[in-house]
Amino acid sequence: MATNTEINDKKYYRLRVTIGKDKDGKDIIKNFYGTSKTDAENKKIEWMKDNLLGINHVNTKDSLSRSMKNWVWDILKVSGIKATTFERYEGIYRNYVSESKIGKFRLEDIQRVTIQKYYTELHEEGKTYSQIKNLHKVLNMFFRYAVIEGYILRNPCTGIKLDQYEEEEDVDEIDLFDEDGEKVETFTDEEIPILLEGIKNDKLRIMVKFALGTGLRQGEILALKKTDIKDMVVQVTKTLSYVKVFDGPNKYHYETIVTKPKTKRSIRKVNIPTELKKDLAELNTIRIEEKLKLGELYEDNDLLFPSETGTYIDSRNLLRSWKRVFEGIDVPYKRFHSLRHTFATQLIKNGSQLITVSRLLGHSSVKTTEIYAHVLESTKANDVQSLNSLFR
Repeated sequence: MATNTEINDKKYYRLRVTIGKDKDGKDIIKNFYGTSKTDAENKKIEWMKDNLLGINHVNTKDSLSRSMKNWVWDILKVSGIKATTFERYEGIYRNYVSESKIGKFRLEDIQRVTIQKYYTELHEEGKTYSQIKNLHKVLNMFFRYAVIEGYILRNPCTGIKLDQYEEEEDVDEIDLFDEDGEKVETFTDEEIPILLEGIKNDKLRIMVKFALGTGLRQGEILALKKTDIKDMVVQVTKTLSYVKVFDGPNKYHYETIVTKPKTKRSIRKVNIPTELKKDLAELNTIRIEEKLKLGELYEDNDLLFPSETGTYIDSRNLLRSWKRVFEGIDVPYKRFHSLRHTFATQLIKNGSQLITVSRLLGHSSVKTTEIYAHVLESTKANDVQSLNSLFR
């Protein structure tokens, strides 16, 4: 039934329609306003047509930022994904959508060209191909959900081109980035002995040598049990992460958790260089001494690299110890993850096939491993330039 109503001193016709029941069984009423009774009726008919197509007007009129926020917290968070994955996806939403230009677009107004233009702007601002690809992955997930729910008819991410954002092959002109979008840095042959000699903490020195000799990620090393090593082969089946666990959009706490590795390929076996056998024996002695020192207070979790109390080593404490090493040596600071990069480049330099290195690193694709070959190409160019001194 259409009735006259007044809003801000202006007269309208209001048509009220029952469109369903809520969870308590009460009628859900939708109002249609028009400048005339016919106008209100036409808006009702238009809405009903769209509703038959599965379009939810409440959501399509929302901004991308608001709609995606609801998806992140009401759908994604309770979907059973790993806490580390949710932290990464939430960060992508917060950094690239929440307060961004594209986040202000209404959901129904976003087209493929809108997203493509936004990616191009990000690239021009200096964002890497990996960062744009990760954003695209999360946006694509959200828009697929929006299509399934009937909020929109088509996924605007379909047909988006990302190739133009890939780094060029001229390794002398660009920085190279790994699978996580981090700059690839390696220790040189000259820096490695200086680094190892400068580490005064025996357990940390053995951990660094282990990382250099196996290429395991930091979290994979910290999660290892003693039983994960047999006949100088390490079985990688888990990883330790210090993650932000969300209790709500603006409330969170941090936890140290053990989860499966990031990909199926990350579950792997890696041979340990035989030279590290004596280091592992020394590590065992260190563990025994720490356990005897604390007695009943020691929490024996059967860890390969436990803290002094037998628990998992806190990644923040490891970072502090790692940074202190560089305060006393003549080697520029590099992340702990650079030990993994160094492992890869050393293998390739010594003649290992890319497919072999890829499997040892747990990469999902050999294409990811190719970055280390590019690093070596850059190193070769620098090495050749050192011959200039012969002709002066």
